[in-house]
Amino acid sequence: MTCARPGSNRSHCSRSSTGIPVIHREPLFEVFGVVGSAQLYGMGVYTRVQLEESGILRSGIARRTTTGTLIRLLPGVYSDPDPSYFDRCVAVTLWRPDAVLSHVSAAWLWDMIDKEPTTVHATVPHSVRCAGATGFVLHRRVVHVTEHRGLPLVCAAQCFVDVASLLTGAELEKFFDRNIGVRVSWRAVTDHLDAVKGMRGVGTVRRQLELCCPGTLSEPERLVARAVRARGIRMEINAPIGRYYGDLVDYLAKVDVEIDGREFHTEPATFDNDRVRQNWMMLEGWLVLRYSAARVSRDPGKVADDIAAVVRRRRKSRGAERSRSG
Repeated sequence: MTCARPGSNRSHCSRSSTGIPVIHREPLFEVFGVVGSAQLYGMGVYTRVQLEESGILRSGIARRTTTGTLIRLLPGVYSDPDPSYFDRCVAVTLWRPDAVLSHVSAAWLWDMIDKEPTTVHATVPHSVRCAGATGFVLHRRVVHVTEHRGLPLVCAAQCFVDVASLLTGAELEKFFDRNIGVRVSWRAVTDHLDAVKGMRGVGTVRRQLELCCPGTLSEPERLVARAVRARGIRMEINAPIGRYYGDLVDYLAKVDVEIDGREFHTEPATFDNDRVRQNWMMLEGWLVLRYSAARVSRDPGKVADDIAAVVRRRRKSRGAERSRSG
């Protein structure tokens, strides 16, 4: 089948792998007063109207559905066999022209999560009374609509609110740590929260913004940074110390925390360079705390307790020294 991806300017008629003519079109969607174009070019998803306009009678649609040549995804919406998750996202917007992709579906489309969701989430107006279907969930509320990859979906900042209403624990923490400051700025999210006060998930987002630790370069670093922050201490992540960089840095206490991966033990050059770096930092009055990634993985809480105690003690003693010298 010859087809163009969403966003292409090609418009033509072709045939799918099942021999069904694909009618290419550029439907306009208008949701909550926002108008945009959704370019759905032959992705193997068809409405009943498209199939009938291509010459396939209702009996032919029923026969193809029975034999598995067509898959009925939603009322009046069909696809080729083995539809992709993207196809299913397209399907819900064809089924409900007022639907806006949201929650983990929008987050996936914005490349904010890697793992492909199992369920398609969309938001519809409060007045919509139809139920969802297997593999599809409808949420009823008013949201701002944008367009991305040729589909109507919520903005990236709204994804933080939506995801916070679905995910919990480590999975939610990882989502925030990965995306704040990378996909969306901290300020953009806080500004968005002011615009959607009262929406489910807002309180959780505010708490996560206080605790999130973006910018870590490994999962062990992220775990330690999170655990230390939960103990009331925010350390700079991958911050400069002279001509070097520290994994977790507290300038007031002059403490540098290093999380060593396997290469620290297996690469002689890495080990030697770290010795040079550590000697320089010690001469400059820095305390370097080193932990293996394996130890962090076993007990991040105990590692965080040790770090927090040292930082507090060093902050207090160095503050006293400055007072005496002043």
